[in-house]
Amino acid sequence: MTTRTQENTTMCSIPCNLCDSTSVEIISLKDRNGDYLRTIICKKCGLIWSDPRPRDEKIKEFYSTNYRKEYKGITKPKKKHVYRDAKEAMKRYNFFKDLLKKEDRLLDIGAGNGVFVYSLRSIGVDAKGIEPDENHARYAREELKIPVQTGFAQEVNEKESIHIVTLNHVLEHLTDPLAELKNIWEILKEKGYLIVDVPNAEDLKHNFKNRYHKAHIYTFNPETLVALGERAGFKTVRKNIAPLCGNISVIFQKTDGRSNSNIDLGGNALKIKEKIYKHTSLRHFTSTIPYNKILLKAFMAITEQIAIRKFSNDKEIIDSVVSGKIGR
Repeated sequence: MTTRTQENTTMCSIPCNLCDSTSVEIISLKDRNGDYLRTIICKKCGLIWSDPRPRDEKIKEFYSTNYRKEYKGITKPKKKHVYRDAKEAMKRYNFFKDLLKKEDRLLDIGAGNGVFVYSLRSIGVDAKGIEPDENHARYAREELKIPVQTGFAQEVNEKESIHIVTLNHVLEHLTDPLAELKNIWEILKEKGYLIVDVPNAEDLKHNFKNRYHKAHIYTFNPETLVALGERAGFKTVRKNIAPLCGNISVIFQKTDGRSNSNIDLGGNALKIKEKIYKHTSLRHFTSTIPYNKILLKAFMAITEQIAIRKFSNDKEIIDSVVSGKIGR
């Protein structure tokens, strides 16, 4: 991690994805495992990204074969993961269900194990997904029997054919978020919706040393996420900040395509830096935050085992969550 006495003006290998500025500052030089990872913040708008980063082909290979194994140590979801994902699926659905019409087609980009797509299809939504991880996409197709294609977001080219696109903790993994949002604008029908969920750059639930890791290429706060959507041709319909984890959820709606290229987020970078620099390891561990997390995880582990022990297969778990019998 750099200090505020270090040289602030530095170089970046690519301009800011949001405002095109090249005026940046280093905010960290290590990832959550203590390995080298150079993380910078745009001094003009506050967008955060890893720079430099591997070539696109290396990134594609990582997400196709290694990401799930490295991140969670699995190639196939365990029953507890299915249970958690089913509960999360219903939370996601409740955030936008009032906008969903019976005939709408939904595409979940970065569908993971497909539990979200399965959950929606079980309540009558015409949902499908695309997922780069070969094992998880195969699990969705073969075990959940749902339409989840193996592939990447930029491979979707169904112009003006989808009513709703969902990106749940996907945008931060993409090498060119603005280009991806513009591609989604193309595949959405007129006045279609885009629902985005990302981690929050201002979240203080984590120790500063655990804030950045190589899988998250970009880090957003509410201002930069909204501005990115508007630059891609969307307007903001709804925004929510999760109370426990600080995650950002935004519903965007496709507009006439006249993007907002005049990004004015003066003071945003300073606001972010002030928050994260104040949240030192000492302040973190002398607060109740880490200890509450430990207790919450222990409680969740016990309740999960009680909830899932009577089920023989994953579909039964999801069906029970969706129906409200468990976990709701």
